[in-house]
Amino acid sequence: MKLLEINNLHTYFETKRGLIKAVNGVTLSLEEGRTLGIVGESGSGKSQTAMSILKLFEKNQKIYEGEIKFMGKNISDSTAKEMSHIRGNDISMIFQEPMTSLNPIFTVNRQISEVLRLHQGMSKKEAEEQSIKMLESVKIANPQRVNKSYPFELSGGMRQRVMIAMALACKPKLLIADEPTTALDVTIQAQILRLMNDLKAETGTSIIFITHDLGVINQMADDVAVMYCGQVVETAPVDKIFQKSEYIHPYTEGLLTSIPRLDSDPKKRLDAIPGAVPHPLNLPKGCKFAPRCKYATDKCRNEEPELKAVSPDHNIRCFFPVKRGDK
Repeated sequence: MKLLEINNLHTYFETKRGLIKAVNGVTLSLEEGRTLGIVGESGSGKSQTAMSILKLFEKNQKIYEGEIKFMGKNISDSTAKEMSHIRGNDISMIFQEPMTSLNPIFTVNRQISEVLRLHQGMSKKEAEEQSIKMLESVKIANPQRVNKSYPFELSGGMRQRVMIAMALACKPKLLIADEPTTALDVTIQAQILRLMNDLKAETGTSIIFITHDLGVINQMADDVAVMYCGQVVETAPVDKIFQKSEYIHPYTEGLLTSIPRLDSDPKKRLDAIPGAVPHPLNLPKGCKFAPRCKYATDKCRNEEPELKAVSPDHNIRCFFPVKRGDK
């Protein structure tokens, strides 16, 4: 059963210089109990897609077109009051940097308990007891001490565990993790990823995992969506993206070939995608990736491709998807 469906979503910023099309026709879906990995370079629209689901908008930002269905209900036109009930209760989010997401003047207990009292109607004592249990569930040593601590007294890994505990406090049906391991070293990153997989197995929570690291996607996700310039350019199960598909989007190919491999020639330079992501106020005509694509033709530069199926569970936004083995 589909827990989340995003259909042709357009989320724009209104500026004096024009509309910034942060999310420009995104279509995605997520099945219950699965993890959807969203990958792409900075500025590709990953985080803004997540913010659109929760309607966490700036004053000059709104949904221009499309719909977001959660558990069969269109929440894209929900009121602020309706969204405040959904946020934290049914859909939770782990933000990129826990130090800026946690309030430095409140204890950990105050911040987790607030979620429980607001959404679950717990008393102060009940919320404090549950707060300690949540810290135990995310494998924090001495949870009683951490519960009384302030965020600045904790390490980066512990702060991230507190964020996960807070996000899962109300047992949400959907957890959105926006690059939750970016500021952590590789050892702590591995622990956090393992913890999230364990909690998913225990609770059955569906996850949207946003990152620019394809290695993390391979470890965490069941399905993958590759984004570029506010659009989804490829969707497929994770094994098809990495090895089993016959076709691949040129952008996905570029991301994969730019990853260092243990079995590659150490003297050979890594392939790199030329150029940079275009400015959102000056998007190219036709395929948005065409200026950086080595396979681009005049058709690519003048016409915009649609997201089309190349197999029953594999979609690519490209006129001429790369056939693996042609290189």
